[in-house]
Amino acid sequence: MTVPSILNNHSLVGIKTYSISYRFLHWTMGVGFTLLLVAGQQFNFDLTESYKASGLMYHSTIGTIVLISAVLLIHKRFIRSDIRPDSGLTGKKLIMIKMAQLSMYMLAIVIPITGLITAFYSSDGAKLFGLWNIGQYVDEQTLFDSGRLVHEIGTFIAIALVTSHIVAAFYHHFILRDSVLSSMIGKKWLRS
Repeated sequence: MTVPSILNNHSLVGIKTYSISYRFLHWTMGVGFTLLLVAGQQFNFDLTESYKASGLMYHSTIGTIVLISAVLLIHKRFIRSDIRPDSGLTGKKLIMIKMAQLSMYMLAIVIPITGLITAFYSSDGAKLFGLWNIGQYVDEQTLFDSGRLVHEIGTFIAIALVTSHIVAAFYHHFILRDSVLSSMIGKKWLRS
């Protein structure tokens, strides 16, 4: 068994939309990332202990769901090489898009993992899914600071990449009027 090339297209002319599972994982990551971004801003304020504990639980739980979705999507995309619609892009544009997508996939792994590392070494603790306290290694300030720094830098890079991803999807839909956006949403949800 050989691992497919990252730049290999694995697409099929005639296929109009991604599979339901592919779309579900994509939108789980997208909605999860948006929720994490908005909810994460609350930690910049002075919060009560109960509100902070609740916020950490939801933040770490949603981050873990994003991480699981990213791993499954990476498996579908790069290991199983699931068939995807042909974007029609070639050459430098295709390579640029693949690199941006690969960067977003990597950040979808790095950001949640560094968030979990931050939670592991936080004195606040966090209950993952409301069940397991993942703040097991209290008072490791150096590891907490390192994890949090990478987590925040990754978040800023992800904001830029995801924003450009959204702008590109709208550009394809409203300006180029091609099927890039509808392939990830499905025709019945879009009315041009």
